Amino acid sequence: MLSYHLALEQVRQTVSPLASERVALTDALGRTLAADLLAPHPMPPFDQSLMDGYAARSRDTRTATAAQPVRLPLGSTLTAGETLQQPVPPRQAIRIMTGAPMPPGVDAVVRLEDAVIEDNILVIGQPLRRGQFIQRRGAEVKPLAVVCKVGERLTPQRIGMALALGLAEAEVVRPPRVAFVAPGDELLPPGASLQAGKKWCSNLYALDARARELGYESRNLGIVPDTAEALTAALQQGLAGDAVVILGASGQGVHDYAGRAMADVGASLMFRGVAIVPGRSTAVARHRQTLIFGLPGSPWAAFITFEMLVRPALDALLGQPAKLPLPAVLASDVSMRRGATHFVPVRLQPSQPDPEAVPLRDLLAVARAEAGALGMLMTPSNRRHLPPGSRVRILPL
Repeated sequence: MLSYHLALEQVRQTVSPLASERVALTDALGRTLAADLLAPHPMPPFDQSLMDGYAARSRDTRTATAAQPVRLPLGSTLTAGETLQQPVPPRQAIRIMTGAPMPPGVDAVVRLEDAVIEDNILVIGQPLRRGQFIQRRGAEVKPLAVVCKVGERLTPQRIGMALALGLAEAEVVRPPRVAFVAPGDELLPPGASLQAGKKWCSNLYALDARARELGYESRNLGIVPDTAEALTAALQQGLAGDAVVILGASGQGVHDYAGRAMADVGASLMFRGVAIVPGRSTAVARHRQTLIFGLPGSPWAAFITFEMLVRPALDALLGQPAKLPLPAVLASDVSMRRGATHFVPVRLQPSQPDPEAVPLRDLLAVARAEAGALGMLMTPSNRRHLPPGSRVRILPL
């Protein structure tokens, strides 16, 4: 039986990054960059005032004291979006607003709340420091600086930064297309009346939502009858995409038809069985460029195996490197079976020097945890017990 690391390596090695396309930044939320975004202009593009106030020459105020202040007549008013082409004459000041470009001839700003105005004259009682309350051109971003790197997802903050630099488009990877299907005569669709011996299907819809949250194109093929023919027909539909996930057909019982359906559509089995808990009976096959995953049917096991096997494969299609684990300290003990890698969802709590990992024992605990604080503990396969305080490695989710 394959170890988890060998299984994951096999899966990632079979995929190549997808083709890229150019899209408007305003439509690129969640997309993955296929090329670096470079700043075409500095930010800010000019020296600008950081305050509402008055702009003057610092050298005109060298002799200013409280007893003998310098008096500078006020000229024009400059607001954001306006420019003043002519230099401000010596020994004169202007009114200036936050974000307005500094005109030639002045190099300091007096804050509005600090200014003394008498008969349209700025009264300065101490020397002004050159550059005070001025943001220099390129102070935030230099020209040709890398704004976002290949493989990074475009968040609202990154999109906003790129737009502020005058960019309008980005080269992004085509999103992976993944389909989900759940075979099972015992499964009920959402909202159906409870029936004896049946249960509501949740993993099909939860993983469909998770895929969309991660920026993939997801297709829900629905619940299908527990027959080889029905599963094969659904699988055939999913082969138009990059991956198909079969939920609840990874076992080897009389009604587990994943292997037969994979063979019927002409897929080649890569492996069946991985030394992991949960998900020991997980199967992976390939049909041309499409990966087919047979995952466990329980919501708990489906969630974990999707995160640890399917998601890394789809991220590889996006050209993203394998995620690196982070150090943490275990809050409570974890027991496991020797010879298998156990996956345990954890909630990460801030602590020093490393965060504390609190094991989550069921889906309700996972549902209540904040998404940004979720991680996955991968236990060493040669251990049977990890006591509280153990230093562990956590993959952030």
